[in-house]
Amino acid sequence: MDDIEAELNVAHDAPEDEQERLQMPVCIHYHTNEKGVPSAMSFLKTNRKCLQQIRDAMLLHKWQEAAVYYSNYIQTLDAMSYTKIHPTTFEIRWRIGTEILRHLPNSNAEDFNALNEQLKNNGVKHFSKICLEHSFHLLLNGQMDEAKRQLTIGQSWRHGKNSTTHGDTKKLIQAYCGFLDYLIWCKKKSSVPGTDEASSNHEIHSCFRQASVTLKEIISQPGIWDPFVLSYIDMLEFYNDEDGALEILENYAYSKDFPINPNAHVYLYQFLKRHDAPEDKLIGSLKILQTLVPSHELMLELCSLLKHTSQMSDLEEAFSISMNLLEFSSWKCDIKAWSCLLNIMKTLKQKDCKETVIKEWKSRRPLWFPLHFRSYISKKDLVENINLVKVKKEVLKAVDSTYYKMAGIKTEEYTLRQKKKMEKVKKKREQEKKKREREKMKMEKEKKKMEKEKMKMEKKKMKMEKKKLEKKKKLEKDKEKMEMEIMKLKKVKKKMKKTKKSKYNL
Repeated sequence: MDDIEAELNVAHDAPEDEQERLQMPVCIHYHTNEKGVPSAMSFLKTNRKCLQQIRDAMLLHKWQEAAVYYSNYIQTLDAMSYTKIHPTTFEIRWRIGTEILRHLPNSNAEDFNALNEQLKNNGVKHFSKICLEHSFHLLLNGQMDEAKRQLTIGQSWRHGKNSTTHGDTKKLIQAYCGFLDYLIWCKKKSSVPGTDEASSNHEIHSCFRQASVTLKEIISQPGIWDPFVLSYIDMLEFYNDEDGALEILENYAYSKDFPINPNAHVYLYQFLKRHDAPEDKLIGSLKILQTLVPSHELMLELCSLLKHTSQMSDLEEAFSISMNLLEFSSWKCDIKAWSCLLNIMKTLKQKDCKETVIKEWKSRRPLWFPLHFRSYISKKDLVENINLVKVKKEVLKAVDSTYYKMAGIKTEEYTLRQKKKMEKVKKKREQEKKKREREKMKMEKEKKKMEKEKMKMEKKKMKMEKKKLEKKKKLEKDKEKMEMEIMKLKKVKKKMKKTKKSKYNL
């Protein structure tokens, strides 16, 4: 996506303000001339703006927003249908459209079919490629018949001079037609119970013939055809045509017309191993693979095969191959590779070939000590894989006892240092633990003290409230007493008034 502008030869304008990089989808307008066709500059600016917005939306996985900008982008291209458009524009349109549609949550098979049909009509130069990729999508969704139809359409497509420029694509389409026939054969074979019944079934055999004709034709042409070769070999093995399968694999691996392909030798070796081929053939195929990929995982099997032959030269070669293997970073810490080397060295010592070991070791010593036996590597191995350290020590012991002692002293010193370090850490942790416990005890004491004080305060408060209540009751009693006395006084006063009145009347 970052190279879209370069692909379209779109010149950069002056730096745009960040505010112009709109977050929400908008309609992008362009200026047209008197005939209603956009000017070249207007088209480039609009196109660039659209592509920037599509890119930003796709990077942020805002697929709905990207779809809206994509529709604007298509409108600008449709408006420029009568002007010169860069050839890669249609491919960009196709790639972006399929990617957006693949991630839209509500998209379905009909949407994909509609988009691909539209793209085929507009991008004539990419018709075959679109058919091929459309068939991949249909295959992933289990629509084998529709995928086959798309491949057939792509294979039979013709459009003037453009037809001759699609040679490689046509080859791929033909190859995938055969591969699809193979998948149909596999499906029908699995539906029939029993191997004998499947091999004699007429319908399955017709599928095999159809697939084998196409696959045989395509893999006879120079190129890398790994999945198609494996498919064809699988079918030949099913029908017990071992000679035919071997011929195909040998031609694929050894023919000078084909490009160098390590996988071809792997497939040949695996086939020979499956059919119990002689050791010489197995070793021969792996030796060629070793010249191409000396770090291949099958080199351990090559060492094992060479070790079990009666010839001393094979054992020495196995020793050299195993040492070469351990010089690759991917094998440095592999215990199987180290164990393989150790076993070969022990076998050489048993056959009184210690000089071979010492000679090989001397030539590699300047590289091997910094590569495998530096102090930081030993420390790392001790932490991560103690068994690897033991095997390495045994390898040094097999070379010379002085190297073994050096390695032993180093590892012992390191383990002692580590032990002391661990003890210090342990003591420190214990001290911290005790400190935390003391602080906890102190906190608990303070908490208890606080609780006692709280209880005291509550008791005091209760006493105060009790006194207050008593005082209140006393006041109420005094009030009642006062009221009683007032009542008495009123009665006395009333009585006195009555006596005074009676005296006056008399």
